[in-house]
Amino acid sequence: MRWTVIAAVVALALPGCKRDGPPDSADVDRALRKAFEHQNDRGGIRINMGSAGGFKDIRFDVRLHSTVVHGCTGKDRVYVCDITYRASFPPVKDEPEGIRTKATFFDGPGGWRLIE
Repeated sequence: MRWTVIAAVVALALPGCKRDGPPDSADVDRALRKAFEHQNDRGGIRINMGSAGGFKDIRFDVRLHSTVVHGCTGKDRVYVCDITYRASFPPVKDEPEGIRTKATFFDGPGGWRLIE
């Protein structure tokens, strides 16, 4: 009986627990992938390459290849992280390029999320 109660308490506590501290590289990578997948599912990125009345829309997706976290600052489950990610943008650019930026992440009920 006692082990059943302990197992039930642990099972209930695990899904809702929050980690203290900033996201790690795996958390940031997962959050970026979710954000880019959502953006790609909504039609990707469209830019207008037209000039002087000649309009041409180009649509491309973002493909994330890797993520490195250089450091994060923040508190209360909101952190601004200095990151470098490698991404490609087919069909505009198939070769991955490194992009260093700062991004804000929130540790919510569904895990870490990129705040746009």
